[in-house]
Amino acid sequence: MDVSSDRTNIPFRPTGARLHFRNALFFIFSFWFLNQIAYLFEVAEGISVFYPPSGFAMLLIYLFGAKYLPVFLVAIILGGLPQRDVFNYNLEMLAPDLRMFLIYGVAGLILKKLNPEKHTVSAKFYYTLIFIITALLASAVFVMGSSTIGSTFSSSWREQVPLFFIGNLTGALTALPIFIFFLHVRSCGWNNVKLTIHRDILKPDKLVAFLIIILLSFLVLSLGKFSENYSSYYYVILIPIIWTSVKWGLGIGLMYAFIGNLLTLSFYVLFGYSFYGMLEVQLIFAMSIISTVLIGLVHEQKDIFYEESIYDELTGLANMRLFKKLSASMIANAERNTETIALLFVDIDGFKAINDTFGHRAGDQALEKIGELLKNSLRDADFVARYGGDEFIIQLNGGISEKDAGAVASSIIKNMSKPFQFDNGAATIGASIGIAIYPKDGANVDTLISKADKAMYAAKKSGKNCFRLYSQPSFQ
Repeated sequence: MDVSSDRTNIPFRPTGARLHFRNALFFIFSFWFLNQIAYLFEVAEGISVFYPPSGFAMLLIYLFGAKYLPVFLVAIILGGLPQRDVFNYNLEMLAPDLRMFLIYGVAGLILKKLNPEKHTVSAKFYYTLIFIITALLASAVFVMGSSTIGSTFSSSWREQVPLFFIGNLTGALTALPIFIFFLHVRSCGWNNVKLTIHRDILKPDKLVAFLIIILLSFLVLSLGKFSENYSSYYYVILIPIIWTSVKWGLGIGLMYAFIGNLLTLSFYVLFGYSFYGMLEVQLIFAMSIISTVLIGLVHEQKDIFYEESIYDELTGLANMRLFKKLSASMIANAERNTETIALLFVDIDGFKAINDTFGHRAGDQALEKIGELLKNSLRDADFVARYGGDEFIIQLNGGISEKDAGAVASSIIKNMSKPFQFDNGAATIGASIGIAIYPKDGANVDTLISKADKAMYAAKKSGKNCFRLYSQPSFQ
């Protein structure tokens, strides 16, 4: 469930009446289901310390669009069944429903407007969501604390704000982990999700961290039951939750923040730890989610920046910075073991014609496919990098002879000569390859690259779509 490359992919879904109906049913059912869960955390009539339905609906508006606003209104009205008497619906019931509809419907549309990439959930999405929720929280706190508002309407509004604040507003943040999990299941399928849980989550260190969160939650709430003096210790719960985000990233951090806080709320409701105010409990829940997201995004961004610094963005291959680092290591290993290494300099023949005829998008597609083809032509011990433009560098390790290197080059040339398909056509290209051998042609990576480059130009002069060895320019 980690956010990879700063985004979570959302698969494309075809539009149509059947899809709209299916999404509408999911919208209404998920809102109702989360509403039933919220009733389990009800501490007074109409007040729940855990209320994610409205926040989840906001995120569905972001995902599905404005045409699902009427569905949202229906979901609000039906969401209280069977506890709510919707058959005697009146204006008193309509006011909070409209408030929820307007606030979260508009927030969902703003979120969608500010994040036009409809098929991804990126870091910008998280930052925008936190900004919206923080603005709403700040507005609610301002109204609650205002002492200058004297009208009857304003006083009535101020009395309702705490209920709205506790029941709905922080629920938007508590709904975020549920929404991300929903996207993960939607994108990967349930079987892959179960595999991810087994492979990435059910690990001893992560289970120990989870157990610590549960025990610490129970401990601080137990202390709060005995004396009001211990109520401030509740904030200690944030420490292990934030630590998981620092260590394992956004996905694991969100999961632990959500489940850990949910268990704490369960203890709070079941055992009546009344020295903690409901507002305080909600604030800590919201703080843990916000802190986890912000720290998790920093964690993810660090990994992304590192990957971007050593990998080519278009092809996903190593860039020259990483290639030279790996090459130096393998050359040192070859020197210890008295082994030979082959370095291949690959230049694509006919690539310019693809850009000129089909456009740069087709050229990018060709480079992506070439990168995949080159990776599939190598063993695990070998590696390939994009040198720049339409040029690539390959290093063959482990006692490679000139004959072995020539066989690999011939295989690449043969596979490269097959037609490449693009969105708007197809084209045939080729490859000119130069080969330099360590230690005969050079003792370091820069020398080997230089000599393989010269051999590649010899191959081009020989008619292209062939390879040449630096030590034997006439070899065919």
